Amino acid sequence: MFIFAKTVRPRLFGLALTAASLCAASAIQAQTVSADFGGRNGATPAVPSGIFSVGGVGSSLKDSNAISALTTAGLNETRYWIRLDQVYASSTPNFSAVDRDLRVMQNTGVHPLAVIHGTPSSLGGSRCAPPSDTWRWGQMAASVVAHVNQAFPGLLRDYEIWNEPELANSLCVSDDTARLNTYISIFGAAGAAMHAQAQKDGQPIRIGGPDISRVYNLATVWIPALLNNPSSAPYVDFVSFHLYLTGQSNISNGMNWSQLYTITQATKGGMAYYYKEIEPLVRAGQQPNAASTPIYISEFNDNWAFAVDCCRNDPTYAPLWNSLVITDLLNVVYSGAKTVPSQLSYFNATGNYFCILGQWDSSMDCNPASMDPYPQFYAYKLFASTQYLDLQRGGHMAASVSPASTTSGLSATAFYTSGADSVVVVNPTSTSYNTANVVLKNPGLSSGTATVYTLDRGNGQISTDSVALTAVTGGYSAQVAVPAYSTVALSLKGTGSSPTTPTPPTPPAPTGGPTAVLSVTPNTATHPAVVTVDSSQSTGGGSAIVGRTINFGDGSWLSWWPTATHRYATPGSYKVNVIIKNKSGQVSIASTVLTVK
Repeated sequence: MFIFAKTVRPRLFGLALTAASLCAASAIQAQTVSADFGGRNGATPAVPSGIFSVGGVGSSLKDSNAISALTTAGLNETRYWIRLDQVYASSTPNFSAVDRDLRVMQNTGVHPLAVIHGTPSSLGGSRCAPPSDTWRWGQMAASVVAHVNQAFPGLLRDYEIWNEPELANSLCVSDDTARLNTYISIFGAAGAAMHAQAQKDGQPIRIGGPDISRVYNLATVWIPALLNNPSSAPYVDFVSFHLYLTGQSNISNGMNWSQLYTITQATKGGMAYYYKEIEPLVRAGQQPNAASTPIYISEFNDNWAFAVDCCRNDPTYAPLWNSLVITDLLNVVYSGAKTVPSQLSYFNATGNYFCILGQWDSSMDCNPASMDPYPQFYAYKLFASTQYLDLQRGGHMAASVSPASTTSGLSATAFYTSGADSVVVVNPTSTSYNTANVVLKNPGLSSGTATVYTLDRGNGQISTDSVALTAVTGGYSAQVAVPAYSTVALSLKGTGSSPTTPTPPTPPAPTGGPTAVLSVTPNTATHPAVVTVDSSQSTGGGSAIVGRTINFGDGSWLSWWPTATHRYATPGSYKVNVIIKNKSGQVSIASTVLTVK
């Protein structure tokens, strides 16, 4: 993200709420939230593992204790810049800075997405200059893949090409059309070379873009151009963009919570709106696997300006806004989208006014003098952590939820993971609901017990309480309180129709190197298919396992988790493999073929 690169967004008040609707006196009111989990049958849209990301972990943020606070909360994904102008400052590449950062990530369990960016002086007059030789630029990008695959096998799988290339001071081409054509040329050259290198190495990678920030007026131009040009389309594995709804003008005009809430929820111009505008463009593209191409929001926040605003780091509004954004972007599948975003990358880990860790004081300006979790940290901890809702390891959306995302009053979302059914209720208003009735239909679980988590300024962090369940026809209900300006989650655990975990194979006796062991159950299935992939019996050969990547064979992959369930959306034959790396740097790969009829 560049402060000088942002264009001021228009103010979006098409759905302006009255002050009375947000500032009414607290009252005791009743509300019903209902979710249907469809018996946990695996047929609803999947929430991919690793959905939550924080930019700059392991690079701008290197403190191991601070990073541990993030990974313990489930925030183990990050976005990381690799500048070719630095790597190729001379004719001989220097990967020392890259190695230093990736080693921090590897040692702390962080999984990076790398942005390949910048033009070496040998190919241009400045870092943002278009390369004079795009083929050579692509070869340099491929050399990064070769080096990383050799030095850190299994650690880095996703690569973006350039950052915000639609901006004239990010990709320094004066004419808009020429800038787009230049980017397509850069992407095509890099994509071909990087994929060829990855295939040679036997380590799958994914490449994506166009990583633009001006989605409100350029998404319909840049994304189809990337996905339908024959020189770039074959190499697109995911699509990425940035999403900032407000800018410096909003701050200067005194933006408050009421206005930010209105903009965020706008049916034309809100967070969910832009994702639903972009997804059909992706599905209509000529890239491989267009129907299932992942979509990354690789930067987002409430405002793009490096300045204090009303809400970004505020103890009341920061967790509330982030909970609302997560809820809206999960709920896109209830209003026309085929899939939820594959990654949401919060900008940023640390930095001037943008952080998730910093000194907690009256200024809340992200002072790095201490690394206290900032208010928004707790929204992600609630959704992501194994201690709470555990969504970072993936799951499935509920079949339906009501009310879902609204433009006033309560919003809710619902999903299930391997261990629980969860309903999240977000109250962005000043009205307290002391007797909200939460109904869980077709939960697919019996002998259930429920826990309620509450996040608001009064709690500071996340409070945990048990709650009584009442059996109702086809499910359960529970009475919970939803305070003003709060996020409340109900998590139901029990026994029932979670996918059966197969009996793992007996691991072979350790040898001098690691041994990858893989089972896929079932290995023949009928579409739509949900299978369990188990690599837990892999061994490091007398040395600790420090890298593990499961490649599902359909363009999806998962690092570090030994066991996972995965849904295949299309019939076909899929090669599933696992790559194991031990502390000594030795690598072992196991593969099997899955048939989906």
